[in-house]
Amino acid sequence: MFKRIYLIILILQFIIACGFTPTLKVSEENNSSPKIYYEVQIGSYIAKQTLNKYLKNIAEEESKYTLSIDINETESAVNIRSDGSVVEYRVEASIIYQLIDTKNSELIYSSQSRGFSNYDVSNSEYTNTLVKNEALKTAINDAAQLMSIMVQSKISE
Repeated sequence: MFKRIYLIILILQFIIACGFTPTLKVSEENNSSPKIYYEVQIGSYIAKQTLNKYLKNIAEEESKYTLSIDINETESAVNIRSDGSVVEYRVEASIIYQLIDTKNSELIYSSQSRGFSNYDVSNSEYTNTLVKNEALKTAINDAAQLMSIMVQSKISE
C-alpha cells in the first residue's frame, strides 16, 4: 500500500514538474501602447468625430510620435435599376497618414488605408441620411483599424 502511494506521488510530481516554461512573457512593457499624438488635417465633421472616438489621443508634449491624418470620402453607385434610379451606394473612406518621430521631426512611415461599406437607399430621405452616416462610420472604423495595425508594426520594428 505504501509503495502504491509513493508511486502515485512520484508520478504526480513528475507530471507537475515537467519543465514547461512559457515562450512569451506578458509584462507591462509589452502591453503598453506607444504614445501617439493624432492630428486630423482634412475630413468631414462626421469623419473626424468617428476617428476621434476610435483613436485615443494624448497631449502633443507627452507624445513620442505624431500621426498626421487626411481623410477622403467618396460615394459611388453600386446597384442601378433599369430606369436609372440608384438602389445601393458604396462609401469608401481613405485615410492617408504619416508617422513622424516627434523629437527629430523625421518621417518614419507614410501610407494609406481604405475602408468600404454599402448602404441601401430604398427608404425615406431621413432614414437614408442616417444609414449613409452609419456606413461612413463603418468604413472609417475599418480603415482606422488597418491604419492602427500598420502604425503599431512600424513602431515596434
